[in-house]
Amino acid sequence: MHLSLRHISKRFGATLANDDVSLDIPPGRVLALLGENGAGKSTLMKILYGMIRPDTGDVVIDGRPVRLPSPRAAMDLGIGMVFQRFSLIPALTVRENLALANPRTPWIVGSGARRVPGLLDRLRDIAPDVDPDARVSTLPVGQIQQVELAKVLNLETRLLILDEPSAVLSDAEAERLWSLVREIAARGIGVVLITHKLADVRACADDVAVMRRGKLVGRAEAADTDAPALLRMLVGDDTVATVSAEPVRRNALPRIWIRDVSADGPSGTIRDIDLRIAPGEVLGIAGVAGNGQDTLADACAGVTALRQGEVTVDGETLFAPRLEPRNHGRVAYLPEQPIRNAVGPDLSLAVNLSLRCLRSLPWMVDRKQMAKTAADLMERFDVRPPEPGRRAETLSGGNLQKLVAARELSGSPALVVACYPTMGLDVTASAAMYARLFAMAREGCAVLWISEDLDDLLRYAHRIAVLFRGRIAGVCDAGPASRTRIGAWMTGAEAFA
Repeated sequence: MHLSLRHISKRFGATLANDDVSLDIPPGRVLALLGENGAGKSTLMKILYGMIRPDTGDVVIDGRPVRLPSPRAAMDLGIGMVFQRFSLIPALTVRENLALANPRTPWIVGSGARRVPGLLDRLRDIAPDVDPDARVSTLPVGQIQQVELAKVLNLETRLLILDEPSAVLSDAEAERLWSLVREIAARGIGVVLITHKLADVRACADDVAVMRRGKLVGRAEAADTDAPALLRMLVGDDTVATVSAEPVRRNALPRIWIRDVSADGPSGTIRDIDLRIAPGEVLGIAGVAGNGQDTLADACAGVTALRQGEVTVDGETLFAPRLEPRNHGRVAYLPEQPIRNAVGPDLSLAVNLSLRCLRSLPWMVDRKQMAKTAADLMERFDVRPPEPGRRAETLSGGNLQKLVAARELSGSPALVVACYPTMGLDVTASAAMYARLFAMAREGCAVLWISEDLDDLLRYAHRIAVLFRGRIAGVCDAGPASRTRIGAWMTGAEAFA
């Protein structure tokens, strides 16, 4: 299937999301679609998937214009899309979710899910370790995304759109994904890979297209371009801010003490966690997805109740068993899935940005001042589009991440818990996010930074602690840290550390 977008334009109020975009997507090739957050990439692909209707322009398949009034119409034509925001039903099992999306499933899903031929084939290719009978609510985010991919590939897909598919995957999972993408393309299926990672481009892309502020600003074969050239197209020049964490005093008293903490969360259990973070220190938490990272973050932010231990700030106990949480702005939290855990999707951006300070009754709030404060924060944190009245659920994943950062990092917390803080962010926005975290560290804030990007942890953190099966497998300085040693901790191979 040869697909073309011809002169696509789409406006949302004052925002021109797509501006006369024309793009060819040939079969059997992988097209990496790059661009800053808010550049219009997701809007363009949602038009192709039938979720949004363009104001002008056509979608052309094999030389014939087609109408795409709905995702169902797009799927009937062989167009499938995997989104950043997951659509699985958490209360159902992996098998049941795959069955619900498969047209061959009998109408009684409970028993019929086991009789659908080939239902689990793609899942075994992508994620052989995922238990098909596990409830989705118990899976880490990386495995949830893999199930989403298997769900779409189970359909007769001739064009596959992947929206930031490697954003939450470990290195090994990303390599498996890249291999699968190449295999899919080799069967004549076209693939559009929306990504911010140049590693994705190098690993599996045949072609690269770059969007900036709604326009298509460049296209090239991946083999004929390099990182500096892509950066020039992405941001208009090749200057990207550099960031670094300043040295921290080792003899400083801990500002944060996560003392012998054990807790149970939806995605795992942590046991006997003991970590101390000095003022101004950035402590990185490494580990393969599903080893308790989410539970640790929730416990440190007061979201999950502690079964044992305590979290203290400057000697004051904030969280402990049978103790009423005492956050009061002392802990800022950037969770892994902002749309689920950090915002009210159907509330306005202004209200979401004011959630920390809404103490009075709703009808007593100065709404004009709320809108003005929101506009100022959105400008500082580059949230696009900067419309205080817009609902949070309408933002792209990267802009939603920046919205939460604008609320959480605009105060004076003692601790910042940052889970994958650059997930879904482009190169420029990632650098800005790191710069803000490190600026807060310079002011004396302690930062607990959870990431699966070992390169970034080694480059920016002061120390790295590794979580394995809910316990701390080891802690070391980030500068001279051995990648092999950390890898051994991450996989439980202590004998090789």
